[in-house]
Amino acid sequence: MALVHDVVRRLEADRTQTDLARGFAAEVADPAWLLGRQWQLGEHQGEDASSPVRVTYRARLTPIDPIGGQPLLDPRTTPAEAIVESEPSDSWTPGRRIAAGRAVEAAATAAGSPLPADPALQLSGLPVPYEVLDGTGYDGRVLWQRRAALSLDEAWFGADRPPDPEPLDLWDPAELAYDATFTAGGSTLALTRHDGGDLDWYSVDADAPLPAEPPAPVTELHPRRVTYPGAPLPRWWQIEDGKVDIGGYPPDRAYLPTLLLIDLIVNQSDDWFTFPVEARAGHVATLDEVVVHDSFGDDWKLTPPADWSLFATAGFDARSLIVWATAATPLVGPPIDEVVIGTDEDANLVWAVELRLRGRSVLGDDDPPPVPPAHIDASGRPGFAYRPMTRIPRHWHPYEVEEVSGRRRYVQGRAADLSGPVAVLLPEASSDLLIDPNSGGVHPTHQLEPAALPADGVRVERRAILARATDGSPVLWTQRRRQPLLTPPALALRFDEMEPVPPTVGPE
Repeated sequence: MALVHDVVRRLEADRTQTDLARGFAAEVADPAWLLGRQWQLGEHQGEDASSPVRVTYRARLTPIDPIGGQPLLDPRTTPAEAIVESEPSDSWTPGRRIAAGRAVEAAATAAGSPLPADPALQLSGLPVPYEVLDGTGYDGRVLWQRRAALSLDEAWFGADRPPDPEPLDLWDPAELAYDATFTAGGSTLALTRHDGGDLDWYSVDADAPLPAEPPAPVTELHPRRVTYPGAPLPRWWQIEDGKVDIGGYPPDRAYLPTLLLIDLIVNQSDDWFTFPVEARAGHVATLDEVVVHDSFGDDWKLTPPADWSLFATAGFDARSLIVWATAATPLVGPPIDEVVIGTDEDANLVWAVELRLRGRSVLGDDDPPPVPPAHIDASGRPGFAYRPMTRIPRHWHPYEVEEVSGRRRYVQGRAADLSGPVAVLLPEASSDLLIDPNSGGVHPTHQLEPAALPADGVRVERRAILARATDGSPVLWTQRRRQPLLTPPALALRFDEMEPVPPTVGPE
């Protein structure tokens, strides 16, 4: 029984057949299924048309100029994110500040002019985990900034000197965004209100198209058909890969792009062809002329659509495309500074809350709430304690509406602790994100543009980013990035009140 069962379920070749033609014919039991499948994917909509066999084009590359004549931040080699987001002190890493301080101290001592014992010259404000070295030596960055007053020789700093010139600070503290202006071939590329992060062709706007130039040499190549998983194959009797079944996705009436995607793929996907265009990072690539030669011997001169383009920069001609050098898979450090900003409608204030300073969380750094004064009454009657207002945490900074230079702005103020007999101002903001370097420490030290603050608030972070330039050299910069919040910070402020206090009986 076991042998019979095994023979019945085994597929064996018919040794009596001597004609191999039927085997090579690959007969199917239901050829109508193949025809129906091809009809479903639109493969029967054939046309007596030709196919492209050769493409000739003329392309020119216009380099993008460095911002402010900074040759060390060349868009042709440096990632665009590093050019826009770099800060003047990015080169002063904790290791370089420590090494430069020690080298200058040793050189000054050897020269017979030791450095003064000034606490302001000592290391301070180092981020985590270098904060343990605060106050243990001289700060190379401070010594470089005060080298003229201290009569320090620049040669003492050696290789720890910052680049010359240092990067420009393109961060707008009032808008909480970056603003930059590039130039390319006489055209201006304006980057406005960039929140930080990736840059691409859509990030900038041009003031005018690139001027015409002499014709570039002709490049000739052969196009290739565009292929992707699930695309209908160009031949009738080819079977598509079953791993991706575009026809198996039903259109959703509530989501029109699903229907458009299926229509595009099943009707036009086997008519797409592509050809490579040589380009370089940090340039504007412009296709002045594209001619397609088909299998019928005809030539077709391609022109971009007049009313639509998938890759377009406002102000440029549709033939031009910006190719940035971008930071591919950079190393992103933890947040150095982190603040959240939002409008508190109940308090009629804007709050800026410092969550992280120099890499360390400060949420638990607030002083303990004041102890309510005891009410001593030998009669045993209940008493009352005066509470002037809700206690404001140390790292909460209020902003009020003021007029600055004829413009309505949210201006940073100082909260006060009224729990004691004398009002005490709370500490000022410590994060660089809440300080305007152009204010010089004079009110207003920081102001916000009302339009830059959405109803749900924003989160702003500073992180160290390490990437590679196109020549392989490392590029380190500090990125400030603005992200939306789900809800703004709020503090339940209350009016002054008399709070009941249980009676405390004094000693008899």
